[in-house]
Amino acid sequence: MANSTASIYNQITTAVTNEPGLAGLTPQPDSYLQLQSDLSTTSKVSRWRWIALSVAYVIKLLRDQFDLHERTVKELALEGHFGTRRWFAAKARAWQYGHVLQFSSLDAYYLVDDPSARIVAQVAVVEVGNRVFVKAAKAAGTGLAKLDPPERQALDDYFQELRPPVYVTVISADADKLRLSGTVVYDAQAILLGVQAGVDAAVRTYLQTLEFGGVLRLTDLKAAMLAVTGVVDVQFSLVEARSTGAWATISRIYHSYAGHMAIDAASPITTSMAWQAGNV
Repeated sequence: MANSTASIYNQITTAVTNEPGLAGLTPQPDSYLQLQSDLSTTSKVSRWRWIALSVAYVIKLLRDQFDLHERTVKELALEGHFGTRRWFAAKARAWQYGHVLQFSSLDAYYLVDDPSARIVAQVAVVEVGNRVFVKAAKAAGTGLAKLDPPERQALDDYFQELRPPVYVTVISADADKLRLSGTVVYDAQAILLGVQAGVDAAVRTYLQTLEFGGVLRLTDLKAAMLAVTGVVDVQFSLVEARSTGAWATISRIYHSYAGHMAIDAASPITTSMAWQAGNV
C-alpha cells in the first residue's frame, strides 16, 4: 500500500532535520500539518518546502502506479494458470460474441478489443471427472438471462478452439428458482417497505453473483440479508430450490444448474417471509 503524500513529506523533512549540512533550512522541525497551516496564511513558504512537497506528490503517484501494476500482475497470474476454474471463468468473460478468434504461437487473441461484445456477465465453472461445465449467463436489465442458442453455440465453439485438454460443455439455462419461508425481524423505527425493498435487492444481487460453481450457501444468503439497514435478525424455516424438476429442500448448500438463481416469481420475499418488528 502506497504511503500518503503527507507521510512521504514528513519522511523527507525528518531526513532534512537529521542532515547537518541542511541545518540552515527553516523551519526545523517541519511537518505536513505545519506546511498546511503556513499555506493558509499570508506568510511566504520556503522554496525547499515547495520542492519537498512536489517530490512527495510525485513519489506518491509513482507508488500508486506500482501498486496498480502489482495488483494487475497478481490478477493475471491467478487467471493465467491454464486449466484452472479461474482460467475457464476468465476466458468465458473475455469471449467476444461475433468476433473471430486469432492465434499466435502462445495464445489466442482478438484483432479488435470490443467490450460491448463481451456479453457473459456471470459464469460458474464445475469440474466433474475429465469434463468441465461452463455455466454462462448474460445481463438482462437488472437481472441475468440465458444465452440465445446462437450465442451459446458460439461460446461452445470458442472453447473448442482454445483446445483445453479436457471436455468442455457450455451450459446456459434459465435461472434456478428459489423460495424462502421464515421470519425477518426488523427495527420498528425503520419503514417496513424500505426494509423489504432492501432485502429483496440484496437477495437478488447475491443470487446473480454466486461464486465459482454457482453454489448457494445459506450462511452467505443470510449474511446478505442481515447486511441490509434495518434488519435485526433472519430465521429460515424452509428454503427450497429447483431447476426444471421438483423442489428440493436446502439444508446448507445448493449447486445451481444454471450457475445463477432468482427468486420464484410466485413466492416473492415480501409475502413468503414473515416480517416482525423488534429490536432483538
